[in-house]
Amino acid sequence: RSRPIVILAGWLGCHPKNLQRHVQMYDRLGYTSLIRIASPESVLHAMVDGPPAPNTHADDEADGNDRNNMCSSESEHIAINTLQHIQKLQPPHFIIHMFSNNGCFLWEWIRYTLFHKSSYNLQDKLIGTIFDSAPAYFHGKIDGLQSAIEYVGNKEQRDNLISMARSLNPNLVKRRHNEFWNGLRDDIYGSGNVPQLYLYSDNDPLTNVTYLEELIAHRRQQISRKEQIWSHKFVSSSHCGHLKSYPA
Repeated sequence: RSRPIVILAGWLGCHPKNLQRHVQMYDRLGYTSLIRIASPESVLHAMVDGPPAPNTHADDEADGNDRNNMCSSESEHIAINTLQHIQKLQPPHFIIHMFSNNGCFLWEWIRYTLFHKSSYNLQDKLIGTIFDSAPAYFHGKIDGLQSAIEYVGNKEQRDNLISMARSLNPNLVKRRHNEFWNGLRDDIYGSGNVPQLYLYSDNDPLTNVTYLEELIAHRRQQISRKEQIWSHKFVSSSHCGHLKSYPA
């Protein structure tokens, strides 16, 4: 019998080796891990473009895709390939463990594909989503991205990313930030029946506790089964570093 699957959607600058603690933990729990990490360049494009809103008309959707084809091509491509792989494996169920906003950007496309486009008939097999140090409220400002870029190990790549970030249209960044945050806050694609767990820290300079706890409270108010939304605040663990500080 096939094992259940966990998708590990890594943070900006993450490498598969950084997720080995999680792979080992999930293996002990009986899960097969699929590691998916979008490129740093894709994250920048996700700062100005994402999946179409549910009420978007075809013409508007085309215009939105024209704003940034690269975001759609990489993030959507990873989401579709991952879902196709899961469909082929036919696990009894799967979960998604996403890290920081980079993981959330991939979740946006998976959620859009599953619940808006109703593709792959895997909706009933998704039994949970884990938001690890996520989502992070970035105020719709490009400057806020520079702290996250520090997680990219290569200095030359960091400098290039900062240069690219400064070239982004601030109005598009602000609009996209609102779409991103409100889309997760209001669950715009109707995945509310899927349980959610939020893991965060009181000592995270990237993921603002106040904004995140407001989002969690809003999610609990939105759905009738409040036990579907869980959260745990760690003490002093770093961004995406809870398992390192609190080994399982």
